[in-house]
Amino acid sequence: MADYSFNGGIVIKNPYPVSKVEIIQAPLPKKIVLPLQQLGGQAKPCVSVGDYVFTGQVVASTKGSFDVPIHASISGVVLSIDKQVIAHKSGLKSQCITIESDGKDKWLVNKNSGVDFLHYSKQALVEIIQKSGVIGLGGAGFPTHVKMSKVLDCHTLIINGTECEPGVMCDDALMQFHPRDIIRGVEILLHICGAKRAIIAIEDDKQSAYQALSMFNHNDRISINQVPTKYTSGAEKLLIKALLNVEISSGKFAVDEGVICQNIATTKAVFDAVINHKPLVSRIVTVTGDGVKPNNFEVRLGASFKHLISMASPNNKAHDYRMGGMMMGIDVASIDIPIGKTTTAIFVNNQAQKPIVQACIRCGQCSEVCPVGLLPQQLYWYAKSKSIEKALSYNLADCIECACCDYVCPSHIPLANYFSFAKALNKQQTREQDRINTARERFEFREYRLERNKLERAQMMANKKKSLKEKMANEHAQKQKITEAMQRVQQAKDKNDGTNI
Repeated sequence: MADYSFNGGIVIKNPYPVSKVEIIQAPLPKKIVLPLQQLGGQAKPCVSVGDYVFTGQVVASTKGSFDVPIHASISGVVLSIDKQVIAHKSGLKSQCITIESDGKDKWLVNKNSGVDFLHYSKQALVEIIQKSGVIGLGGAGFPTHVKMSKVLDCHTLIINGTECEPGVMCDDALMQFHPRDIIRGVEILLHICGAKRAIIAIEDDKQSAYQALSMFNHNDRISINQVPTKYTSGAEKLLIKALLNVEISSGKFAVDEGVICQNIATTKAVFDAVINHKPLVSRIVTVTGDGVKPNNFEVRLGASFKHLISMASPNNKAHDYRMGGMMMGIDVASIDIPIGKTTTAIFVNNQAQKPIVQACIRCGQCSEVCPVGLLPQQLYWYAKSKSIEKALSYNLADCIECACCDYVCPSHIPLANYFSFAKALNKQQTREQDRINTARERFEFREYRLERNKLERAQMMANKKKSLKEKMANEHAQKQKITEAMQRVQQAKDKNDGTNI
């Protein structure tokens, strides 16, 4: 087996292992909450309070190229359209649609299922994916139809089957239980992007998933490559480097190099959208941690964290909750928040005292594990002192905030938080500078406009005076001519009168 590895990173064993990977179907929630805030902007509701909606019915959408409609994940009545707390580290409130379930799960009638995707054009398939609400389910949430429509001269399609975080196993379960659908989804994506080959990347500790996919893969254009189980093998640029030895430079994207990456769960969602014409209304979520019995659950979008955690046999201790992962996830204060399309995992851990942050001892371990070759120790000093320009000169923008440096730091310094803060501060400073530049440009243009108007007015007055003088001179000359003519007439008359006498 080829060594599809990369420099840096760390090997972290699953801290909450299970004897058998499963997918448990979560019961229908009594109500769902669907946030309207999306990557493309805030969606506008298509329904009103009191309306009855079917499962799979569009209840909100945005306008523009990033438009991804929001579908009802249960059938029932719209209870409210108001602001509620969503899954965000700041406790952010967002406009949401709340639907109360009727317990019947009545689906919107679909008349288009069962059509062979090979009979569709690329554009038609992209539109189906868009209308089905499919986005990147690995955590980024980028609209799939946008990524598929932007690629030019694609030569390789990479399907990311690596778990993004230690302890997360939703993708592993998906590959074990739905290998045929995934392979078909890869073929659909190949048909859309026109790539010559597709590579499914899977970690080498997931042998059951590897065997399941291999059993259903009969396409010579699709290969299944095992990569070392090392965090952060799932990062897009690192995965491309490991598989293809192609380095995506800073500020560039995979599509710029003719490579397109899709998450394994997104690939399954593409299959559901194109083959079954089924919108994205559910996903598999891992619930894990030392406060529950770890497992995977397929749950309807908009169900609360509490609804899902209750199925994982939580103990009676006080818990800390984290969404996404133990490394790059975010802590959440409440479990009354809704599950979204990018909710890969919920960590439920018994509350414990956090380690005390100590001074940096300059051990250099953070530099050794950085997967993108940065100097976290130096970045830390600059971020801490708010020397953003210097931090940027040390390639702050290339930090993927994987927290490998946090994990190995003997002083327990939250380095990734400092880097995230520095990036946010840079954005704020950039916006402030843009506002200052805009205000200065407006002031300078106003001054220029006033000076221009002054000069134009002076020129206009000068021209007017000149014109008036010329007019007066012309009038004087004309009067002079008239006077002279009248004098000549009078002289002629006087002469005639003298002759007559």
